[in-house]
Amino acid sequence: MITEGREQASFASEPIEGAGLRVSCVIPAYRAARTVVEVVQQALLYADEVIVVDDACPEGSGAAVAAAYGDDARVHVVLRSRNGGVGAATKSGIDAALQRGADVIVKLDADGQMDAAFIGDIRELFLENPSLAYVKGNRFFDSGALRKMPKVRFLGNAILSLMAKWASGYWNIIDPTNGYVAFKAPVLQVLDWRSFGNSYFFELSVLCELGLKRLPIAELEMPTIYTSAPSSLSLTRVIFEFPPRLVRALAKRILLQYFIFDVNLGTIYFVVGTLLALFGLIFGGFEWVQSIITNVPRATGTVMLAVLPFLMGFQLLLNALMYDVQFSPRTQHELKVHRVTWPESRSRKQ
Repeated sequence: MITEGREQASFASEPIEGAGLRVSCVIPAYRAARTVVEVVQQALLYADEVIVVDDACPEGSGAAVAAAYGDDARVHVVLRSRNGGVGAATKSGIDAALQRGADVIVKLDADGQMDAAFIGDIRELFLENPSLAYVKGNRFFDSGALRKMPKVRFLGNAILSLMAKWASGYWNIIDPTNGYVAFKAPVLQVLDWRSFGNSYFFELSVLCELGLKRLPIAELEMPTIYTSAPSSLSLTRVIFEFPPRLVRALAKRILLQYFIFDVNLGTIYFVVGTLLALFGLIFGGFEWVQSIITNVPRATGTVMLAVLPFLMGFQLLLNALMYDVQFSPRTQHELKVHRVTWPESRSRKQ
């Protein structure tokens, strides 16, 4: 359900730069009634329209926005009948934005931890580089942000980031789980965007899908605004849900990019290296078990017949990895922190 109305003068924004692109800001909202109205107000300063998706919010986030902006034709509310997660809500917003003719679709969280001023920078990036398909945020341009992160979270984020690089093929990406993302709408028309993850896996699934087509993307370096709003991301979900899905995405990427879409030197490295390594492991394991059972040590030649194929296979697999990294799509990095504004009602983490 989309609620529309007339423009509300009290929330009129300043002229938008780069008006050649129509920017729709999608805000998935769940338990965000206290913050979403202010987030919409900030987004209207930089976007042409705002689409708030109430993901069956028990606090009535959509109703709060409708009450505050019922007369503003730039604000639309989409009501979901049941909660589907941040990814499902974002996809509902994408669907609405595409139907309304958006050129760029920006996802902004409803908790106030993303600075809406970067919407203007995102618009400029798409104008400056029309080949870009996707722009996302990067919180880690400042090493201080990493030092403040708890060690367990830092380790988990490092492991998850490495797995995301493998699965997506974007080897120089820095902050793959950042939720401040923007799509070029025409690109979505040729992607199966409805298959993006419904949960917090949404951002990672987007990277994996874009990586299959080796589309150019950019990371816009930006800080996070820390508020008292609690995080609804479960650590257990991250540990048990994300790695298996990333492994499946990696297998899919290898199959499509090296065996179906193309067959290249990386394919040869991977196939021959895998066969040699497996032969060395299986043969060596078999001979080792036999030596234990019979209590007869294996001859040097037998040992080398297991070790050499394994080492050769391992080296070829390293070559396959180097090939994948060398020919991976490069991620453009942009630093435009001068656009940041810090509302008085919010505070930065000390």
